[in-house]
This record gives sequence, C-alpha cells and structure tokens, in this order.
Amino acid sequence: MTRKIDKRACRKLAMPELEFNLNEGVLHVESCPYIIRTAVRNIGGQRILMLYIYQRENILAGSIKPRWVMFQSRDDFATLSLRENASATWQCSVLDSLDRIYRFDTKCAFYRQQDEARAARFCKCEHSAISALICLQWSISRRKALERKRKKQRAIIERMKYVPVLPRDLKGFIHREVMPQYIFYDYRRKGPEHAFCTACRHEVSIAAAKHNTSGTCPRCKKQITFKSRGKSTRLFDRATVQVLQKTESGEMLLRIIKVYRAFTGENTPAYYSVYENARYFILPRSDGQCSTSPYYLASAYKDDLTPWKAGYRPQFLSWRDSFEQGAAGHLYFRNLAELLRDTPWQYSQIEAFARVVTEMDAISYLNAYVQWPVIEYLVKVKLFRLVRDIVNGSFSFMIGKTINREGKKLRDVLKLDHSWLPLLQEVDPGIAQLNVIQWFINTGKKPDAAMIKWCIENAIQDVSVLAELLSHMTMHKLMRYADAQYEIRIASTKAPEYIRYYNMANLLADYRDYLRMCKELQYDVESSFILFPRNLKSAHDHAVQALDVKRTADQEKAIVDSFDEWQRLYQYKGKDFMVIPPHSSKELVDEGTALHHCVGRYIERVAQHECVILFVRKITEPDKSICTIEVRDGQVTQARGFGNANPPAKIKAFIERWKRRVLYASDEAAA
Repeated sequence: MTRKIDKRACRKLAMPELEFNLNEGVLHVESCPYIIRTAVRNIGGQRILMLYIYQRENILAGSIKPRWVMFQSRDDFATLSLRENASATWQCSVLDSLDRIYRFDTKCAFYRQQDEARAARFCKCEHSAISALICLQWSISRRKALERKRKKQRAIIERMKYVPVLPRDLKGFIHREVMPQYIFYDYRRKGPEHAFCTACRHEVSIAAAKHNTSGTCPRCKKQITFKSRGKSTRLFDRATVQVLQKTESGEMLLRIIKVYRAFTGENTPAYYSVYENARYFILPRSDGQCSTSPYYLASAYKDDLTPWKAGYRPQFLSWRDSFEQGAAGHLYFRNLAELLRDTPWQYSQIEAFARVVTEMDAISYLNAYVQWPVIEYLVKVKLFRLVRDIVNGSFSFMIGKTINREGKKLRDVLKLDHSWLPLLQEVDPGIAQLNVIQWFINTGKKPDAAMIKWCIENAIQDVSVLAELLSHMTMHKLMRYADAQYEIRIASTKAPEYIRYYNMANLLADYRDYLRMCKELQYDVESSFILFPRNLKSAHDHAVQALDVKRTADQEKAIVDSFDEWQRLYQYKGKDFMVIPPHSSKELVDEGTALHHCVGRYIERVAQHECVILFVRKITEPDKSICTIEVRDGQVTQARGFGNANPPAKIKAFIERWKRRVLYASDEAAA
C-alpha cells in the first residue's frame, strides 16, 4: 500500500526563508522562466524531497515567494500551489505537466548545482535529476491508479459473489421460445425432400414448400420459415434474453444474455454462442421508483481482477443503437411467479405481458408498474399496446389525459363504458389511438372496428384534423376518399406535378388545409365537386394560388394603413442610427433578401398585427438594410443582422436607448 504524505505537516514548510543573489547567471536566462531550489526533510516519519519552484520574473522583481512547492517521497508526491491572492491548493500533477503547462520540465533550471545534486541523490541517480524525478512520479501515479482501480474491482467482485447461477433450462427456453425456427429442405420438382425442422430437430415430411415463406412444422406444430438448402448457404440469427433473479443478499437482479447462431448449409448450427453480457442490480427507493446499478462484461487486461466493469456499456456511435449495448429483449418468464412473490410486483402481470410481447425492457416495466398500477388491469383485459406505450413512455404528454391511473374499473381507467371492451380488445389500441376512440365516443360518432383499425394502420393521432374533416362528411366517406387519393398519388409517379404523400396523416392535413382555404375563398364546400376533388394535391395547390392573390391584396392594404400609427409609436432618430417602420409588404421582402433572413415570411403576421417589424438604418444611408427588429406585445423579441447574426455592439446600444426612450414610453402612453 502507498504511504501517503502528511499534507498538514508539509504545509508548515511551504514558505522557506531563502535568499537569491540577483547576479546569478541562471536568473538571466530567458529560456528558463522557472527556478528550482531543493531541500530534504524528515516529515511525519518520512524522508521528503521538497522542490521550491519560483517564477524568475518574480525573483528579479524582489518577490521570494515560491509559486509551487512539490513534496516528494518514495511512495507519494503532492504539489502545493501558492496563488498571489494568498490562497493555496493541492494538486497532483507530475513535474512535466505542472499546472497543465506542456513540457514544464524543459522550462525549469536548478538554482545551483547543490540543488540538482540533492534531487539526484534522492532519486538514486547520478545525472538528469529532473528526468529521474519525473520517472519516479509517473511510476507512483501508475501504482496509485492501479490501486484505485483494484479497489473498485474488489467491490465489484464482492457484489458479484451473491449472484446465483443461471436457470438450468435457460438454453432450452432460448431454443424453443426465443430463436426463430426453420425447415431446411432439398428442392425437387416432384416435391421437397430431406426436410429437417430445427425446432424439434427431426426429419419431417412436407408436401410443398416455398423458400422464405412461413409455415408450421407438421410434427411439433411450431411456427417455422422454409429455407431451401440450395439458397440458404449462410443464415445468421441473434437475440437478447433478460433473466430476472434474486441475489443471496436480497437484491433484484436483471441479467442480459446475448445469443448468436449461424447456419452454413447444415441442419445443425455451425456456430452457437450464449453468454452473459450485462447485469443490473435493482434497488427499490423510498419514492417507489427503482434505482439500478449497471455492470457490463468487457475484455480483461492483465492487471484486471475481474472482467466486469461498473456503468453502462460504452457506445461507439451515440446516435446509433448497438446490439451489444441494448438491454431490451425476450424475458425469461418461467421463474417469475415464485420470484416476485411478496414483492411490490407480485401482481404486476409481467409474466403474462412477456409471453405476448417478445421485445420488452423489464426494468422499465417494473418502474412503470409502481407509478401505474392499472397496468395489472390492462394486461388482464389484453390491451397490450396500451401497456407497451405506458412502459416505453410513448406519448407521455397524452397518457395522463387518456388514462386515469387511480381508476379501479374500466369506466374509470379508460374513461369508457364496459360495453366498448370487445372493440378495444379487437383493435388493441395504443395511447394515441385510445385518445381517438375516446374522441369518437364523446362526440357521439360510435366508431366501429374498421374505423379504428384504419386509424391504427395509418397512424392517425390528431383528433383536431379528424374533427374538422368529419364536420363535412362521415368517417367511412373520409376513409374511402383518403384511400383513393393515397393510391392515386403513389401510382401516378410519372405525372410532372407529382409530390408523394409520405403518410396518411400528411394527406389528411393537406385535405384539412384545402377545406379551410375553400371556406376563406367562399367556395361552396357542401358541393361534392369542391368537397371531393378528383386530384387532391392539384386542387390544394390551386387553392393556395387563389388564396395568395386574395391575401396579398388584403395584407398590402393592412400594412399601408398601419404605417402612420407605427411611425407615431416607434420611429426614432439618434446620432448615427434611426428606427423606421415598413411602408409596404415589398419592403419586408426586400429586407429579408438584403440581410439573408426570413423576415419576408412575416407579412401575414404583420398584416394581422400579431407583431411589428421595424428597420434600423444609418441616418446617412436610409435605404441600406443593417438590422431588423421584431416587437411583440410591447417587447423586442428579436433583433437580427445579416444572416440572422446578432447586431454589433453599437447597434445593440442604440436599440437599448430606443427601447428606453420610445418603446417603453409608447407602452406607458397606451396604458
């Protein structure tokens, strides 16, 4: 063990009364800005070498206070940094990087030969005392780092002592419940021959098969995929398995198992690997949540005591999921009934959920159950997508509004009558789709399974869009029209005006916008010709053009009419700069073009008095754009120069004066 230096005793010797002869040549060598003097003392029963490090310029100025004092023993070292403000702090830098100065040792020189000889004797070398001292410090640093590392590893080893063995039937569970199964066969015109099922590991007789299609093994009744041996020369599978256990110390433990399997044209795997990848110790907290202590298995170096490392596995690319780093997977459920007895999760239904949902995160489920005990009820009534959204935190902003966590019955939990349960079980909605169902029922539209399945398949979540569209038509008419338009747009890729809808939600949003524009243009939206245009995209674009013409005239008039009022409220002249409002919408467009920012898109907001746009100009160059100001609710919300950059300090100061003298004054006058 390293014997540490007594820092309290060392601090008493940090200010020696040493004298310097200003005629010494070393004090006038500019390439050596730091001067070292040495002493050896017995401190706390240890022989300590002390290096007093001075700044040359301070010595020449008459100050003999050292900048650093380094205390060096055979087993330890420490440096006391003395600041000009009389503060002193300890640091552990070695001499060649003291105070983060690169190659600090090359900028140092001993004051006299006796100082260098004293350091050399202490380091047991005849020459190059500084190099020997640095080597000694680096060896001490490495030894101390190794001691700290092994101390942590001993704690890990101690914790791992209580980990039980894995379930004896784990490999059988992985083979039967987790890994995909195949039937390999030889293709023959008269029918497949020599078919072998990897699930039951027997030769089977099959009448027909097609490569890469799904089927059922006639012997074990497992779901399989047919693979022709002539086409499947290499086949790789991988999976993650989670095993929940209790340690001997009573902690809950989640163990992550990784599985790799490869077939290379034979009936049996050419490569099959099952190994433990990570461990998560789960500790319940007083607030009901679970804190986890993660460990991961890594390659062990020669001085490591254990291959287990504390923390989460490092990820090579933070934005890309890594199979080795991921923890979600298949949960081993055969031990859960006994394992969770007399725990907060005894009635969590995690086993029933794990049997249905193949990919899950057990820790997220246990955490979610503590906050949302209604998960037990939802699993029992087989609403698995709702449970998955709660566990994964999907649509977290919507969960509290859609589901009542304190409810005891279906009417309370899902805010729906029990008569709707068969429909819910048939469509198995998520949080977003349940919100749509609730909206349908609350508005008296009585949805059926076809409507809800259509919303689920097309990821329809925005009830505000549906509300506007369904005020003009029934849901079934909307579905037929939207499906037809979606197919037309996808099929007509050769049309020059083609713009593909990436999803149905985008199509419905365009449809909603189209009907809004038709109302503003005072079209008859009750007419089927207007309500159901043959080509929605083309009709939408024509409506945009027609509305632009109408709006441009209205907006131009609104801006021109407001000029006098804005000039009275906001115009201001300083010594060099002035603030002026725009005369027209064209000036807003020109300002955005000149300064390369987006103020040209603010025409509608300015015309509707949602905000006021003002220009900062030089008095000598009133037509040259230099800065744009946005005022909203009596406050400057932004000021932008060229390329959306912040304005220079001069203009910032001018804007502050304008705010004090004009903007706030106009607010007070208005009040």
